[in-house]
Amino acid sequence: MSKLRIASILFLFSTVILKFSSMFRDLIIANYFGDSYAVDAYIAAMTIPNAIILFMLTGMKDAFVPSYYKYKELGLGEQHKSHIVKGTFWVCFILSVIGIIISSPLVHFLYPNFPTKGLEVATWTAIIYFSSIVMVGVNAVYEGYFDAEKMFSFSVFSQTLVVLVTIVSAILFHQNLGIYSVPIGYFMGTVLSLILKFLVLQPRKKFILWKQKLDINEVKMFYLIFIPVGLTIAVGQINLFVNTLFAAQLGEGVVANLNYAFRLVSIPQAIFGVTIATIIYPMLAEAKSKNNIPLFKKGIEKGLVYMFLFVAPTVAGMMVLIKPIVRVVYERGAFDTDATLMTSELSIFYIGSVLFYSIQAVVAKGFYTLEKGHYMFRIGMTSIVLNVIFNAIFAHLLGAKGLALSASLVGLCYSVITFSTLYKLVKGFNKRYLVFEYGKILISTLLMASIVFYISKLVFIQSLNIYVMLLLVICMGALVYFASLYLFKTSSFKELLNSNKIKIRKMN
Repeated sequence: MSKLRIASILFLFSTVILKFSSMFRDLIIANYFGDSYAVDAYIAAMTIPNAIILFMLTGMKDAFVPSYYKYKELGLGEQHKSHIVKGTFWVCFILSVIGIIISSPLVHFLYPNFPTKGLEVATWTAIIYFSSIVMVGVNAVYEGYFDAEKMFSFSVFSQTLVVLVTIVSAILFHQNLGIYSVPIGYFMGTVLSLILKFLVLQPRKKFILWKQKLDINEVKMFYLIFIPVGLTIAVGQINLFVNTLFAAQLGEGVVANLNYAFRLVSIPQAIFGVTIATIIYPMLAEAKSKNNIPLFKKGIEKGLVYMFLFVAPTVAGMMVLIKPIVRVVYERGAFDTDATLMTSELSIFYIGSVLFYSIQAVVAKGFYTLEKGHYMFRIGMTSIVLNVIFNAIFAHLLGAKGLALSASLVGLCYSVITFSTLYKLVKGFNKRYLVFEYGKILISTLLMASIVFYISKLVFIQSLNIYVMLLLVICMGALVYFASLYLFKTSSFKELLNSNKIKIRKMN
């Protein structure tokens, strides 16, 4: 089995653990605090610095991988990494200080309707998250380095460590610290994650070239590429922030339930969409470094097909079974039946965003590999404008459900524009391959969803324990889906069954 195949499997496994640990963190929050004003305040405040955190964490990796490959070809990979680590430390230090200073006035300006206690929670939450940005930025560079070296699983594990420390902090200190136990745990997690990287890399003298003088010009050149990439990555978080601003005006619990719904339905995107996009990224970067555009195009095509192969049935199954899924995942402790009903309804409207942003995650790697991140930046800014307009319209018509619907519509526009733009840039993809594969997968998904819906309504099935019912229905749905893929002779599915590795080969 190839090293890439092993790395891909480990990465997928690590990503599943990361996503479910993130879900478990949300379960802990829901159990201890429900959809109270404290959760509303925490989420509302966290989205402000989190836009910067995602800007650094994900954007840095997307910009660093091709940059590192370019310098590595010249034998200067380690030197380049050290320059970016040092430059990022100072950039993030400045951002942290500014964020801490403006936290209080910013929270009071954005959320004037929050009660006094809610404003206090929001202010301290923002301060703690802004304080963590220094560690987040430096961690992001090293995680980009691990991705470039195809050490995907370790990169994900270091992120998982942050989530696990957050969970432990919430469990141990929620009675004494309340909701503050969550951001404090996150801060400590970022510190421990950086220490872990030091322990792994320093013995091999690959942590940092301590005595190397900072090359400011090299850092500037990198950030000219990174900033539009990072801002583009942060677009999703900015749109969530816009949603939060609207949601905060709709009453207690709306912010919390929107967040619970979004976190739940985004699992397929995080596990399959982001994972496949990350796995193909080094392939695309190597193709670009060798100026092999046909190989680059086939990499994008494969990424889009394999993403849809896994995301489509998962999304369809969630739509059919959303209420029992929400009950199993969230309904305990302070999270009651009313919260389950509201979260289930919101989840349905969010579902579209999962598929569309998964497509966009793959397509975006193409832009970044070609160093055309400015296209993504322009499209991202357009999506923010659309999000504000759609929020204003649909929040007025549908309330909280309108905000979730707005996210799906923005995702649709975003994916259509990004794909069509990349299509023009590379002068087309293999349309026949994409249409036939997507068609077979879509038909198989519809058959699966129909069977799952029918089975789930049977009296015998509904009389079962909810956990047994879900397990049985999901297994039967998976059986129908994979059998349909096989009968329709779906080439991507056959390749998974028959090949030792996912090959990028000539497609007729």
